[in-house]
Amino acid sequence: MSKHVTAPALAVDVRELLQQPGAHKHVVLRAALPDLVTPVASVPAGSPVTVDAELESVAEGLLVTGKVGATVALRCVRCLRDVEHELEVDVRELFGGSGDEEDEGYAVLPGDRLPLDTMVRDALVLAFPPFPLCRPDCAGLCPECGADRNSDDCGHRGPGATDQRWAALAGLRRELEEEDLARPEA
Repeated sequence: MSKHVTAPALAVDVRELLQQPGAHKHVVLRAALPDLVTPVASVPAGSPVTVDAELESVAEGLLVTGKVGATVALRCVRCLRDVEHELEVDVRELFGGSGDEEDEGYAVLPGDRLPLDTMVRDALVLAFPPFPLCRPDCAGLCPECGADRNSDDCGHRGPGATDQRWAALAGLRRELEEEDLARPEA
């Protein structure tokens, strides 16, 4: 069974770091990563992600500390409007040496190349908002006709309108209020 492995888009040569414990290296990388997608958020295809990080050689491997950023296309969960949002995530990950087979996604590749793709994907996708809104007070779509309540007044559900599913309870409330008014006060 063959494994199809693609070359990482965000990789750094770390040979000098592996040979000198305690050494540092600052990197800034930009590249497009495909398939950064959830049902309500994505990094558009061809849009670059940016890694601005400090690489440090430590006893356990390489420590990567910095920021990952990208422009994210979001779909508002209330009105379904598409909006863009600049996302920046702090990262701090330890990459094992090239001999570690436990976690291939966070290990140095043969040839002393450090692949940052998996770390970037994990950081960005986990930072995508689970329920994005175009704005905090988004009114959403009308359940009757589907009009966008942010821009259209469709006339449904004006102030004081009662959802038909709750009409029976509204009637019961009125009856109880009338009974309370009819009772003499003690």
